[in-house]
Amino acid sequence: MTVSPPSATFALEPQSMRDSSESADRASRLVQAAARLVAQEGIAAATARAVASAAGVSPSAINYNLGGMEQLLSSAFALGAQEAGDWLAARSREVAMLPPGPDGAARALEHVLIEWAGPACPLALLYQEAVAEGAGLDWTRAWAGFWDETARMLGLSPIAGRALHAFFESEALYHLSPWAPALERAVLRDMVDHFAAVWLDAPARPEAGALLAAERAAGARPHGSVPLSAMRIAAAAAEVVEEKGLAGLTHRAVAARAGVTTGAVTHYFRTVEDLVGGAIRGQVAAMEAEAVEAAEAAPHIDEVLTLERLREVLIFHARAERPASPVLRRRRLFLAALRRADLAGAGAVIRYSHGGTLRDSLGRVTGRSAEEVVLAAGVASRLLSAIWFACRADEDPAAGREALADWVLARLR
Repeated sequence: MTVSPPSATFALEPQSMRDSSESADRASRLVQAAARLVAQEGIAAATARAVASAAGVSPSAINYNLGGMEQLLSSAFALGAQEAGDWLAARSREVAMLPPGPDGAARALEHVLIEWAGPACPLALLYQEAVAEGAGLDWTRAWAGFWDETARMLGLSPIAGRALHAFFESEALYHLSPWAPALERAVLRDMVDHFAAVWLDAPARPEAGALLAAERAAGARPHGSVPLSAMRIAAAAAEVVEEKGLAGLTHRAVAARAGVTTGAVTHYFRTVEDLVGGAIRGQVAAMEAEAVEAAEAAPHIDEVLTLERLREVLIFHARAERPASPVLRRRRLFLAALRRADLAGAGAVIRYSHGGTLRDSLGRVTGRSAEEVVLAAGVASRLLSAIWFACRADEDPAAGREALADWVLARLR
């Protein structure tokens, strides 16, 4: 199974584009074609030639009617944001009917994520492409307003609304995964219920154990379980993806980058899907290395021995001015994997490698087993990694990140 957004129309035509003039009609067709292409195939596929062909006009019409590709893509993202505004209004009416309180907020979060990743999949993909390009701030601002209003309607505090938004910003991407729908729906239910219990004061609900089952089924092995020689090859695979994209990821290219034989690569990563999984682990390793280098005073998370020191390390990264570049590359790699049915398993590795390092540290400092802390680590890592994205459209993003990170970590303790 793979993500296949509808291809007939993008279902939008803003009032400003309903002009009868030929120029306005061409501009409208170009913007809608660009939105469809970006949603279906990714931003790299939205070339001037491809967009013009889909719109039934010549490539020169892009410059003549819209001023160039940058303006065209900006208009496509704005078109999606307008459609999302109508979509959010409908969801707001739905969640307003839920019972007030933390349980109602949990069900609102679950409902919106399922609808967004399902019927609204084309919009969801367009939004993720906008985020990956550093665009769509008005869109993020609309989501922040939606979750703030949801929290208010259900009787929760404004900071709880910010936390709902952070959870959404993480799973709005990763719940697009088509890998194992029944299991991933169960994972979402377990994570939402745990989030509501720890961060919103909802009654605790029995866990189904879906997150640990998904990690094991996907092969998202815990931090430190991959042999060092395999990690060197994984790091080379990550570099190949960075330079050539997913299409350039071959065993031969990775072997050349790592300075080993092709046989050495296939020993650890037999298929292209395995190789993508290796590249993902390489991205995670690179992210950790960059974070440690940036935080000269903060020890590697593996060296943390107390809860207070763990908090110091986590708060440093959650308050960062920008996400580490491997975080952004990892998101792009997941988006690319979504569009290839043969890479659904690799996408699951990306999704379920979240929280492995934090889980090891939590287990070490609390003396608990992986099974006991898997949900706490998984949900906390998702919240913390999404803080930058949830606060990027704030009037004062730094203040927003600090307040939300402090609140998330205080609740985690």
